[in-house]
Order: sequence, then structure tokens, then C-alpha cells
Amino acid sequence: MSILLKRGVCGDLDPIMEKALKKIHRIYQAYGEDLIITSIRDGTHGESGAGSLHYIGRAIDCRKGKVPIYAISSALGADFDCIDENLPPHYHIEYDPK
Repeated sequence: MSILLKRGVCGDLDPIMEKALKKIHRIYQAYGEDLIITSIRDGTHGESGAGSLHYIGRAIDCRKGKVPIYAISSALGADFDCIDENLPPHYHIEYDPK
């Protein structure tokens, strides 16, 4: 199973998100799914876009597939927010320590 980027996805990730991406990829592999990244630093995020962690490489969006959100959130821990978004359907995963 691979890590794939939707056409138009661009930008680099903060090193902490690179490590998280490896964990997320292993979870998708365990479920027999490709990890399809739909956004990194590209696009507009949130209502105004201001303050989005995408713009500093600390957030990704990915297709859900068969992977449950709790599998990702439990693997990444409390410093990460894992949000099941509906429109369009995707997971938003960000490094946001409290």
C-alpha cells in the first residue's frame, strides 16, 4: 500500500508531521488501504483560512477509506487532533499540542 497525493497537493511537512505520516501510513497498510493525501499546504482551510496549521506544515487531510478515526488518534496521541470531516468526506489530522 502506498502514500499517494491527490493532483495539486503540494508543500512540505513539519518534521513532527513527517513522523506522524509514517504512523498513519502503517495504519492504512494494516487495513489494506492506500493513504491518499488530499491537502498539505495547498488550498483554503477553515472559514477564513487564517491560523490554519496547514500553512505551516502541521496538518494534512486524507481520504477516509476503511480506516476508523480512532485508530489514527490513538496511535498519534494527545498532541494531535484527528477530526472526521463530512464535506467533502476526509480526515483532518493536525499537530496541536495543548
